[in-house]
Amino acid sequence: MAEETSSFRDRFRGIPKSIGFIWTFEFMERFSYYGNQAVLTLFLLESLSFDDDTTTAVYHAFKFATYFTPILGAILADSWQGKYRAIIGLSIVYCLGHVMFTMSGLIGPDPHPIPGGIAQAKVPVAMIGLALLSVGIGGRKPCVSSFGGDQFKDGQEKQLGVFFSLFYLAINIGAFLSQLITPVLRNDVQCFGRDCFALAFGVPTIVMALGIVLFALGSFTYKKRPSAGNLLVMVSKAMGNAIKNRCSRGKGESRDHWMDYCDTNIYSPRLVRDIKLVLHVMIMFLPLPIYWTLFSQQGSRWTLQAYRMDGDVGALGTIKPDQIQSLNPLLIIILVPIFQGAIYPLLEKCRLLRSPLQRMCTGMALSSAAYIITGLIQLKIQSYVPVPPAEGTAGLRVVNMAPGCSLSPVFVPPIDDLTAKFKSPIPYMDQTILDGIPVGQHTMDFSCSSGPFQNLTAYPVNLQSQEIYTVIVTDKNSQLFAPQLYATRGKKPDKADPMMRLIYLSDPSNLTPDSMVNVKIQSLEVSDQRHMFYNVTDNSSTEYMVKEPGTFQVEVQYQANGTLHTTEVSQTYVAKNGGVYTIVLFGSTQLSLESFTDVEPNQLNILWQVPQYVVITVGEVLFSITGLEFSYSQAPKSMKAVMQAAWLLTIAFGNLITVVVAKSRLIQDQAVEFFMFAVLMAVMTAIFIVMSYFYKYNVIQPDEEDGDEMTKYKTERNST
Repeated sequence: MAEETSSFRDRFRGIPKSIGFIWTFEFMERFSYYGNQAVLTLFLLESLSFDDDTTTAVYHAFKFATYFTPILGAILADSWQGKYRAIIGLSIVYCLGHVMFTMSGLIGPDPHPIPGGIAQAKVPVAMIGLALLSVGIGGRKPCVSSFGGDQFKDGQEKQLGVFFSLFYLAINIGAFLSQLITPVLRNDVQCFGRDCFALAFGVPTIVMALGIVLFALGSFTYKKRPSAGNLLVMVSKAMGNAIKNRCSRGKGESRDHWMDYCDTNIYSPRLVRDIKLVLHVMIMFLPLPIYWTLFSQQGSRWTLQAYRMDGDVGALGTIKPDQIQSLNPLLIIILVPIFQGAIYPLLEKCRLLRSPLQRMCTGMALSSAAYIITGLIQLKIQSYVPVPPAEGTAGLRVVNMAPGCSLSPVFVPPIDDLTAKFKSPIPYMDQTILDGIPVGQHTMDFSCSSGPFQNLTAYPVNLQSQEIYTVIVTDKNSQLFAPQLYATRGKKPDKADPMMRLIYLSDPSNLTPDSMVNVKIQSLEVSDQRHMFYNVTDNSSTEYMVKEPGTFQVEVQYQANGTLHTTEVSQTYVAKNGGVYTIVLFGSTQLSLESFTDVEPNQLNILWQVPQYVVITVGEVLFSITGLEFSYSQAPKSMKAVMQAAWLLTIAFGNLITVVVAKSRLIQDQAVEFFMFAVLMAVMTAIFIVMSYFYKYNVIQPDEEDGDEMTKYKTERNST
């Protein structure tokens, strides 16, 4: 036991002081990045008013850029500035991108937009911010981890392993915390009466700025190696030379490998050999972008799916749609030690999944399974979407608001057997809904099977095709009374937030007909007490308005005899995400409120997404972490940076595939798209299994692991 404790301490003994600055900087940068990414999808959807497909395309175009620009960052660091200066410079660009995004969040909605107005600057400001972020994030990505590795001396392999483990831990802790916190900042604080994206982007901006300052303060502790020329550039030139020579080869000339055509008078034979080893591995990367196509949609399509689910989890409160993705880093933090300490040793004993390629195949298969689960959940969500009336028919809702009356509605003359389909009689404060009514002009009679009111006869009902209407039957002067036929929304809101309208049926004796009434809707659950005013007249309806979910109280204000009268309605109403509501104010002596649901709110609970997150995260442990290990171990030391760049490019092109699919809009049904990705991943998994079967592992000789690669290549070339 003492020996184990000593061995554990030895791993930490001798770690340079500079690592503390680098680790903290990485944690703060990852908090900043994932904090921005967590709310990015909803910002594009709600604040910039993009549709689902455009939102997905922009999100993944940004991800593509962040994984493509590391090549530029590596060239900048190794060929010109050196890693330290490159990290500082690119981090400042990164921070400027955050500032631009925060500014776009501060640009509020303009109720009277004019060409060139400030509100119209929101989109270009946000897009400039995304461009700066992608350059800053991607450019610094290959520099920080390798800069941390530069701090260690030869013989500190154990300490280097601890650094990379802590480095990966910093990434996931930062991701988990920011994906929990920034959605709260977005939703629970209001700016311009809406979600406060400015604060959600502003906090990551401050964190990133502080991280840059902290990293710079550690400058005196860093070991800074001067730039020695960029290997990626040298490799690209050597490959270009080989292609050129092969295309101009003599008739009948043939060589074993196309890289053998590279001019060894210009490029060293060792470089040519190492490039051939790398290309052998990179062939295995060809099916991999599809995996990243699926994996990266956690922040886009999966968030949009959560957006249309019920986030209420009882005693645990409410999970916001952009919070659920924090499950991924949380599960990574939990699962990696479990796999390393228990599952992999058990699999080794059972002689299962022993090689990296076997584990990667399993991870790819699990991602396909995750998308089957996602598609099934999407089918369930879509089953709750209301179906509009068929062509040539309409829908009618009859609401009974006549006290003490059991209401019986009938068509005069009768329309086939439709009258029998009405729930009759309708109790007080209840409703009945009838679909399939032929379009055109109809008349209806309303009577009370019990109650003191005279019948309402020959009430005109003019119905349009595929529309839904509401008749509210109340009383006036001891007679049944229906103010007007109200057109009613029959489809879900375009966004997640609920929609509501007001119908004002109150008729105080001291209020003249058609007088304007000011109705104040105020949240009971938010500290800033946000509210909204509506001007309505007696018996009129407002337009449907988007409102945040919550519990609301209503206050009515009107002028009578030169005096402002204010009445607070004792009842409250609840609006949930995805729901459409009609709020009716009524009563002559005392105002009352009744809420009717036009479209049911989101039904499927957000916790149903947990299985797909668990499955895809287990797949990530098997595929992503193992894939990094495979690509690293299969490359000579001279080519490990090139291999890392190639691995990042598979992520970039995976996101590019998502952009193409989203913008082409070839698949309109979201569930079908999820199943399509599952099938595509299964096909790529099968191809990868075949490729893995025939793959021959590179054998890296010990002498290839020593020395500086650039010096080695230049020395050998000069001697040649």
